[in-house]
Amino acid sequence: MARKLRPPVEVVDDTSQTRRIYDDLRRAIITGEYREGEKLPEARLAAMLGASRLPVREALALLEFDGIVSALPRRSAVVRSWDVTAVEELFDVRIGLEPLAARLAAARIRQGHDSSPLRAALREARGATDSGDPLRIAETNAKLHGAIVELSGNSLLTQLMRTILARMAWLFFLTTERNTEEQRDEHQHLIDAICSGDERLAEYAMLSHTEAGRTPTLAIVTALRHADLADGPGAAG
Repeated sequence: MARKLRPPVEVVDDTSQTRRIYDDLRRAIITGEYREGEKLPEARLAAMLGASRLPVREALALLEFDGIVSALPRRSAVVRSWDVTAVEELFDVRIGLEPLAARLAAARIRQGHDSSPLRAALREARGATDSGDPLRIAETNAKLHGAIVELSGNSLLTQLMRTILARMAWLFFLTTERNTEEQRDEHQHLIDAICSGDERLAEYAMLSHTEAGRTPTLAIVTALRHADLADGPGAAG
């Protein structure tokens, strides 16, 4: 099947070209244009995108850091797959990181730090929900969670969170059939709790919000896997 990835526009350096290629590949993986388990040979991608192999190689390395592809021998990568174990692991890590981030963010707001970036991220997420665009909803929801961690002021926590944000956006996209209105209300409650400056309330709100997503997410991913098995092996590769 022909790919719809757009070739990057003329760029001034390899860094900006790498970023454009990374953004295109990330979007294509999250939206399923590249299927789970599909191989991504460096040479084929370079030819498709009209780019040299170096920025493609660098983009694949960034995607590997994000945890959405795995490196293969001979200058290639493969799109990672979601199963029950992968979902459980992501939620377990989120439970370890995000309630702490919410508590630290609330403490900083109580100390007088600016909460406007958090409110802006919430407005952006609400606007995405209103638009009904699944990719925009997934990306802005992940961005909102990232904004909470940024506000925590803990650089190590922020660094750790960056390693899972792309996976969160991907999983959010796969599970957009969840009740978006309910999630929007949960986000409002969560941000209100953090902005109140009450550390325990913020921590509990994040814990509750994250755990509330575990069971429906597992159900959706399990259903997707069963559908894949029913369809038989794909032509990926």
